[in-house]
Amino acid sequence: MTINFQIKNETTMKKLTITTLLLACFALTSYSQDTLQNKQEKQKPKATYQVGAAKVTVWENKRQGKNGEFIAKTFKIEKVYKKGDQWKTTNSFNETELLELKAAIDKAISDEQVKTKSVPEEKK
Repeated sequence: MTINFQIKNETTMKKLTITTLLLACFALTSYSQDTLQNKQEKQKPKATYQVGAAKVTVWENKRQGKNGEFIAKTFKIEKVYKKGDQWKTTNSFNETELLELKAAIDKAISDEQVKTKSVPEEKK
């Protein structure tokens, strides 16, 4: 079965072309957003260290530097608590929780082998 149609005038042809282009752009945009969202949903933290309510989450991301690709680690600190039936987070700590945070950070530093950059001493 063959379908033939004729475009009666130039205006109709322009409208058809614009409509087709808009539909193609919409489809590509939707696909790109779905792909990005799926990538973000799949990314999981490398590790989580929790002591009491204090939590340190470690994320790894590939980065491109002047010497090639490398892994950059980022550390998120937060306090987790339950209010009613919902879990919530904050970045405020009382004195006891601050000690818990220190313990969680110490564990993360040890396990993730975090190294400090040495600063050259000033000459006197």
